[in-house]
This record gives sequence, C-alpha cells and structure tokens, in this order.
Amino acid sequence: MEITSSPSDGTPPKEADSLTLRTSKGKVPLGFARRGEFVYLAATGRSSLWPIEILRSGSAQLEIEGTDRRGATRLLVGSDERDRVLRLFREKYGTILFDRWYRSASRIVEVALGASPPSVADADSRYYRWLTDEFDLIAREYDRHILGNRMNRLLRDRSLAILRPTFASAHRLLEIGCGSGTETLSLLREGHEILAIDISEEMLEVVRAKARTEGLSERLETRRLRAVDVAMLARDGDRGRFDGAYSTYGALNCEPDLGPVVTGLAELLPPKAAFVAGVYNRWCLFEIVGYSLVGRPGRAFARRERPVQVGDSRFCVDVYAHSVHDFRETFSPYFEARTVEGVPVLLPPSDLTTYAERFSRRFDRLAGWDRWMGQRWPMTALGDHFLMVLDRRDRATVPLGPADGSRGTGERPRHP
Repeated sequence: MEITSSPSDGTPPKEADSLTLRTSKGKVPLGFARRGEFVYLAATGRSSLWPIEILRSGSAQLEIEGTDRRGATRLLVGSDERDRVLRLFREKYGTILFDRWYRSASRIVEVALGASPPSVADADSRYYRWLTDEFDLIAREYDRHILGNRMNRLLRDRSLAILRPTFASAHRLLEIGCGSGTETLSLLREGHEILAIDISEEMLEVVRAKARTEGLSERLETRRLRAVDVAMLARDGDRGRFDGAYSTYGALNCEPDLGPVVTGLAELLPPKAAFVAGVYNRWCLFEIVGYSLVGRPGRAFARRERPVQVGDSRFCVDVYAHSVHDFRETFSPYFEARTVEGVPVLLPPSDLTTYAERFSRRFDRLAGWDRWMGQRWPMTALGDHFLMVLDRRDRATVPLGPADGSRGTGERPRHP
C-alpha cells in the first residue's frame, strides 16, 4: 500500500500555458494538455495532494483561459492511454520542458469538462473506483517500494514468522488483499494452495506471473474481489473449504466497515481455523513520541481520524486505522484472539526508515529486541502495525448472519 513520495508538485513550466485548479487549500496553477472537452493534468510527485482531492471527490473546478469549467475526474492507469496523453504534453511543451516536468509523471488525471460530477449517493462506488485505480497504477512497481525498504521487509519477515507455524498443517488458504504476492509466493513454495483475492486486477496479474515463473500456478487461484465482499465466496461454493485465512498490511485498512469481512470469514472458515491479520495501528508509539518532540502534534495523533487521509499518513490512499482493542471486539462475535504483537515498536515506521539505517550494522540485533518487546504488553498495542491471530469460534456459539455479509442477530458472546 505504501508509496515513497518525491517533493515535486508539477508546477507548469510557463504560466501562460497553465490553468488554475481550485482546491480546498486554494488555487493551484498547473500545466495541462487538452483534446476537445478532455483536459489532462499530470503530477510528477506522489506527495502532491491536489490529484488526491479531485480523484477522491470525483470532480474538478478549473479556470481555463478566464472561464470557469467543471468536470468529472478519472485516474489514467493503462500504459497505452498514459503514453497517448504524455505525447500531448510533449507536443505542447517541447522535448526539453517535457523531460524536465512530465516524463516521470506519477499520476495523470483526466477531467471530462461538462460531465456531471458523481452524486453524494455514489460516494461508496467512487471510493472503491479510486482505490482500484491507485493500486492498478502502482502494481508493476510495488515490489520495488516494498523490497527496497528495510522496514517494509521487516514487516513481511514478521508476518511470515507467524503465518508459517500458524498454517503448518493447513492445506488450502484464503488471502485477502494479496498485493504483489510477497507472502503468497512464500506459502505457495511451502506446499499450500491459495485463493488470493485483491481489489486490483493488475496486482493479481503480477502474482499470477510470479507463480507461472516458479511453476506454482497449479496451487494458485485468483479472483478480483474487495475485502468487504468476501462473503460472495461462500455463495460460490467455498463455504468451509479453507483451512485458514490471512490479510496483512493493506486490505483491512482500506475498508470503512469491517463487519461484512467478519461475517464473511465466519461463513468460509470451519471451527478452530485461524485468521491472521496484519493491521495499521491506531496508536503508534514511535509517531506519538517522535512527532510530539518535534512540535507536530497533528501528525502525532493523525491516526485517530477516520479515515486517515493522504498527507497525514505515508500511504497513497485514505486508510482506516484500528486499535488492538477495537479490532478484537469487532471480530469477537465469531473469532477469539489467540495472540497479538506490535510490529515494529522500537524501530521506526517504514516512511522514517532513514533513522533505522543509522543503525544498519546493528539492525538484526535491534530487530530481535523489537520483536521481543512487541510481544509484551503494553507494546503489543503500540506498534506501527499489529499482527493478530484469531481462531474461529464454534459455529454453534453465534448464529451467522445472511450470506451477503450482513451482521447476524445472535447474542454477542462474552469475551473471555
């Protein structure tokens, strides 16, 4: 989910060739390309917030040649479409300015002038479209951001250290939000069969390509599906067919409501089966202390917001952080928490990895101390993320809701 940002904001090379974008933070002058009633805007750095605002809302208010125009927005994902638009920028600004400002465009936004903006009632589908587009866009370079960051690699090492023993005797697993397949491939190599779901078809293709390269395709099944729609698998014949499930560092934090995920998993897993969750924590000790010391209390406690918007976290999309307590309670009608650990707790989050690099010669020792501390209260609840292992309760304990993922009506069991 994570993207390393660069500071460039796409300021146009010549003011005469720019338009003005109206945002909640004020007016932003931008270079643009145009074909008919379609205007194209390019951001060269992922730290730019203006594309996020207009993609999140689904519309943009522009001033072009002294005229106010409004239109519906769309993130361009396909390489052919992006290349076509970039050619328009090259034709307009010339090779030298194009190479300076637009060759490395991270996001290209299309504004369809005059098109009706999405209604408030359409907010749910608009959010998931934006989410899908963002992950489709970064799928091919996702491994570079994960494997090129020491702290991201530590997160995967810690999750695999839990997944392997938890599913040692499991055969068929469900993975919710596989991303580019870091855990997927590791578990496939060890003999598991996996149904991997993800909101991004591009991410799924990356995983399928890796499995084909290693000769593991026969053990892998993929399906484009949102985490919130996991109950659809039960209707399609997968009820009780999984020996366990997991979701680490992404998909669960992209869902505004985890209720359908909980009931969907309850439909799919038999009693005693384990679910392993890696979750972006609401309370991160390193951020609270670190940002408070440098006089940034807003960032220190930014994870309290729902959602945590782009700019207040290190992610390229809005995310929903969860505390250990609230997450455990959300799952408690059908699952019982077995273990939980914070990760990392002493070491910094991945966007502050430069601090960890200062101790690179001692990193392995520090990582060992970090895990030891992360398994002990209260540090279990104060990591950048937490890893929780939950066991499916006996089906007779709580009546399940309908297969569409809505909540059941049974009495809530008393949590031990």
